[in-house]
Amino acid sequence: MDQDRNTYYRREREYQRRKSELEAKRRRSLRRQAAVLMIALFFVCLFLGDFFLDQTRMAHRLSIYGVSVSGMTIEKAAQKLEETFEAGELIFRENGEELYRTTLGEAGFSLDPDALREELGQVQSKLLGERGIIEKKRDITISYTIQTDEEKLSAAISAEHFEAELGRTMSEDAYLEYDSEAGAFVIRSSWQGNMIDEDNLKQVISDAMEEAFAKSPIQESVTVKLDVRSYQTVSVTENDEELIIKANQLNESLANYKNTSVVYVFGAQTVELDSDTICSWLEITDDGVELDTSKIQVYIDDLAAAYDTKYVERYFTTTAGDTVTVTNNEYGYTIDQDGEYAQLCEDLQSGTTITREPVYSNEGLTRNGVDDLAGCYIEVSLDQQYLWLYKDYSLIIGTDIVSGKPTEERETLQGGVSHCLQGKPLHSEQRVLRI
Repeated sequence: MDQDRNTYYRREREYQRRKSELEAKRRRSLRRQAAVLMIALFFVCLFLGDFFLDQTRMAHRLSIYGVSVSGMTIEKAAQKLEETFEAGELIFRENGEELYRTTLGEAGFSLDPDALREELGQVQSKLLGERGIIEKKRDITISYTIQTDEEKLSAAISAEHFEAELGRTMSEDAYLEYDSEAGAFVIRSSWQGNMIDEDNLKQVISDAMEEAFAKSPIQESVTVKLDVRSYQTVSVTENDEELIIKANQLNESLANYKNTSVVYVFGAQTVELDSDTICSWLEITDDGVELDTSKIQVYIDDLAAAYDTKYVERYFTTTAGDTVTVTNNEYGYTIDQDGEYAQLCEDLQSGTTITREPVYSNEGLTRNGVDDLAGCYIEVSLDQQYLWLYKDYSLIIGTDIVSGKPTEERETLQGGVSHCLQGKPLHSEQRVLRI
């Protein structure tokens, strides 16, 4: 009996123990389930909160041109993209060697902030409707505009940054030059130097950036190769058509001057203006050929001084053998110096020999050098009241005359050579010398 009781109590204790273990196990299970539920609820609340918060932020796990903007505001994302862009280096190389480097930002390049923020806003709105519980990682491209600060760019590419070890040389256009040895104008060839031209270099930089940014504006570096496109350009080469035409024209003009001579006719006498004298009047510069007008005028002045006869004193030997000076003569030749200057300037470019009389403002009937009487004249002596007629230097006749009364109205003029006597023309072969 006692044994049965002990067995009963032992089984009861075993039952209670198992019951306690089952209850403890169930409580632990409930606690685990509660913990899992609470964690799940936490993450659900976290996601929902983050989801609503992300309506004003960029998507998670989002990169733009490789730059992570995950969960950033539009302002922060734009700032990060701008800073990353401007941190890219601009490296200048020439003949395979690096000369200088700077950053895009220091060189005045930046992303247009207004355009960038507008584009990011459109991206954020578009991706908002595509979000899921778990967002996939993505890298996208966007439109962008690069703007330039010209002052900063000019400072960044100023000459001191590109000083070559052996110095730089200026480019030179082809040009005309008078070669004294050749006696002609020649074209000197152009020379391509390596002096940097700021505008040309800006274009080379622009081309390099366009190539580098073809896929992405975010680059660690952009290399700019300095070559002939960056240097001062040659605008006129030795093959330039206008330069060749000008050279031909100048040489043709020069040849005309060299081949020109002018023979002045003074009756039986002539005076030659030869090509050597004409060439001595030329002023030859690299720009052209011009005549020294002052020398032409001096020549014409000298010609007039030597061969003008009107109003020029004459020394005359009378029939009686006396030498007298005749003044106030109204007969003779006078060179029109202005007219002769114009005609001579035209003749000098002819390239031929021109034979002609000078341009006169007054002319006699005939002349032989400075002799415009040619031995044909009438000599009148008022003292002797006598007249002598000469032809071809031979006395033809002598006769008495009666001159005018010595009154103011009727007095015969004394001295001089005239075409007429008392207003009436003489015979074509007669000149009157009043002595």
